Amino acid sequence: METIAKRQRDTYISTLNHDLKIPTIAQIRALELLLDESMGSINSAQKEIINSTLDSCRYMYEMLSTITSTYKYENNDFVLDIEKVEVLDLMYACFAGVSKNFEDKNVKVILRSREMFYNIFADKTQLQKAFDNLINFCASSAYENTIVICEVKKSRDRESVFVSLVFESPYMSFEKLQNMFNMYSTPSEKMDKVGSGLSLYLAKQIIEAHNGEVSVESNEKNFSTYNIKLPCINECKFSDI
Repeated sequence: METIAKRQRDTYISTLNHDLKIPTIAQIRALELLLDESMGSINSAQKEIINSTLDSCRYMYEMLSTITSTYKYENNDFVLDIEKVEVLDLMYACFAGVSKNFEDKNVKVILRSREMFYNIFADKTQLQKAFDNLINFCASSAYENTIVICEVKKSRDRESVFVSLVFESPYMSFEKLQNMFNMYSTPSEKMDKVGSGLSLYLAKQIIEAHNGEVSVESNEKNFSTYNIKLPCINECKFSDI
């Protein structure tokens, strides 16, 4: 009975993935062609409408990707493509990918590091998805006209790398912090951010699949801190080889 139920779930997710993602991709490509004026010139009012619709389609595509990815992690139906990844390069790519979200709220980003290189073994695509989800939530939670400080450093034994995201945002109670990485839950007070709970849950699943940890702190002075810990390559161990 369990095998039949699992097969039905697999079929449902595959159908959802195909029947919704394929037309969404087609819509995105068509709107991009219109914006590039490949089909003829358009005025500023038309560009604004198309951009708004394009953002909506991209959001839908990301939500579908999050749902299917979460299902795969829940069922251990994934294989990490491990390679050597430079953490600072990864963080620059993540912040560049969500720059519009910060620009809309006039939030600036400062990236600090004590060293030039922090190498880890990871699936770069999956880990970037996890950081994208965390950073997007930071962007939505942060106050306008503030700063997000991202600091990267190694542990004293140089066996781990720590990535912290510190920013001004509304205070979250202990209960909300305890539940924010649970599936389908969200610490947001607004219902229009209900999808963020699944994104944070997926981010935690990906980080833990890399033998890492993620936690969040919030204090009453309206500062939040996201802490991510990942095993890193201890280059010192191989310096004499």
